[in-house]
Amino acid sequence: MDIIDISMVALELGLSSTITDEERAIIGRAIHRSEGAIKRYLKYDPIQRSRTEYYPQRECDFQSTESYWETTTTHAYIRKVSEASTSELQVQHIPIRNITSLRVDYDGRGGEQATSFPASSEQTRGTDYWLNSDGQDSGGVNICRDGIIRSFGAWPTSPGSVRITYTGGYTRAELHGNDTIVDATPIMDVALDEACRLVRKIMVWRKNPRTGFLAGPIQSERMGDYSYSVGTGNSDLINRMFGGLYDLLPESKDKLSTFVNYGWVLAS
Repeated sequence: MDIIDISMVALELGLSSTITDEERAIIGRAIHRSEGAIKRYLKYDPIQRSRTEYYPQRECDFQSTESYWETTTTHAYIRKVSEASTSELQVQHIPIRNITSLRVDYDGRGGEQATSFPASSEQTRGTDYWLNSDGQDSGGVNICRDGIIRSFGAWPTSPGSVRITYTGGYTRAELHGNDTIVDATPIMDVALDEACRLVRKIMVWRKNPRTGFLAGPIQSERMGDYSYSVGTGNSDLINRMFGGLYDLLPESKDKLSTFVNYGWVLAS
């Protein structure tokens, strides 16, 4: 599922009844680029999906409480068992709706060994951990908008020692303004605005079979002894409308600011 679809962009551009295969392909590419830019800015994918991830994802400052040697047939190395230091675990994709599984293995190594995260490492929601929920969605499910999971005690600091399978992100109804409680329409609005802007840019700058690639929007054409004139005025407006193929406009970033996962930015 995408945030928006081709029909929405075509309707916004007035192409819904006359769209060609070429225009459909251009719109599809514009949607992918605009939604990619949104994900980069938010620091997560806003579309609701189930994901399995490993945390923490970076080494935290800690003091070792125990060290021991491990040996193989060719190497010997010392392993530090880190002490737990925080009761908050920050995940990337928000808001959290459900946790299917959460396991803690101090030697989990991000699931890279066969014995990592055995069944006995499964934690119990409401007893061992709980969501930092701030309300319920329209389905009566607790919603955690900041992506913080709290622990009874503390989480380990060793990277890859927590494996979590959870559902995070917004539903299509929430993104499209059809939900009664959660409103994520600014994300959809930005996706539509940015996709339309990219399509307009490609339409203006794409290759003309007579003249090649154009230097600006055509203002007038004459068929006899074919000639045309290209608009060059108001360059600031043109740059704002069509510039920044790979980045969001400032006004788009402003609309998205309340949805950025700032906790993840600080944690990573």
